[in-house]
Amino acid sequence: MTGLTLDHDAWARGVRRDFMHRDDRVYLQSAGTGLPVPRAAEAAGDYYREVALHGCEAGPHWQARARDVRARLAPLLGVAPNEVDFFRNTSEIVNLAANSIDWSPDDEIVVFADEYPCNVLPWMHAEGAGARLVRLNPTEAHRREDQLLEAITPRTRVVSVSHVHPWTGTRLDLERVGRACRDADALFIVDGIQSLGAVPVDLRFVDVFGAGVFKWMLSGFGTAIGVFRERARDRLVPVFRSYGNPAPSTAFSYAAPNYPGLYVLDATLEHLEGLGWERIHGRIEQLTAHAFAALDAIGVTPVTPIDRRAGIVAIDVADSAAAAAELGRRGVSVSDKEGRVLISPHFYNDEADIERFVEAFGSLTPSDGR
Repeated sequence: MTGLTLDHDAWARGVRRDFMHRDDRVYLQSAGTGLPVPRAAEAAGDYYREVALHGCEAGPHWQARARDVRARLAPLLGVAPNEVDFFRNTSEIVNLAANSIDWSPDDEIVVFADEYPCNVLPWMHAEGAGARLVRLNPTEAHRREDQLLEAITPRTRVVSVSHVHPWTGTRLDLERVGRACRDADALFIVDGIQSLGAVPVDLRFVDVFGAGVFKWMLSGFGTAIGVFRERARDRLVPVFRSYGNPAPSTAFSYAAPNYPGLYVLDATLEHLEGLGWERIHGRIEQLTAHAFAALDAIGVTPVTPIDRRAGIVAIDVADSAAAAAELGRRGVSVSDKEGRVLISPHFYNDEADIERFVEAFGSLTPSDGR
């Protein structure tokens, strides 16, 4: 816990009023799609109203909004505003990095075999240039970080991983892994879609970072935050060129961003800043701790390491699709991935949501997928 003293009931009442929760349903799928802030739809409308009234003459307003969003995001990431760029999704960012490297025959790219596809598939083309894709098969969730460090060698050119693993909820120490990458002279490329908005993110030792904003950042599809640090820009040659980054520019943002999406993201950031990032992160930490305690009380131990968690709590079951479907029929929305039921409470959830899930999960039978 962060040392915060929170009035849980007042927090829950004040926050939940702003979100469109259904009274008959518990929503624990923020790792899939986060619920929008109250002004999200109006913010998107603001962009289209400007276009309707002013056409392309409103361009300076759109560009100013993009600068405002960069300035809001920079302290959240520990970078300068001019290091923040916008793309379509996390996959685009990883692909841009992977296709901008001049590979040598003995280069190694270290990934986990059970990673989200965007952290594995973009690197496979490098094998055609003689590079080797080192796929790690994780043994236990709490050893993921150690396995990663053990795999880094003097031949390692890139380490590409999720900050928070999407199927186990395991959070890596970015500084520890990043320092190991620096020692090996390797680039450290991080998919932060399951961390940004859920836990603090510090990019001091990260070279490339990408995160879509539709999960914990509550801002819908079509926009992703990308950061290419100086160390990466010195080594990569952008594979996409356009009016936004003509040669010899080392910028990776090549064209106009999704301006309507940035209007939504700006409104969301304003809302979240009003609540306070430390308080948001602390609330997620409280709710996941409550989930661990409540599950322990019914004899269930999550796969997620309690000391390496973020916002996801993952539980092994016999048939995850059947278990998730049955929980859905009982009014609890969860995710099912890789043989696990996943819950992902955000700050707009409360302890009653967790308890309702645990009660429903505890009553599942083998025929329900438990």
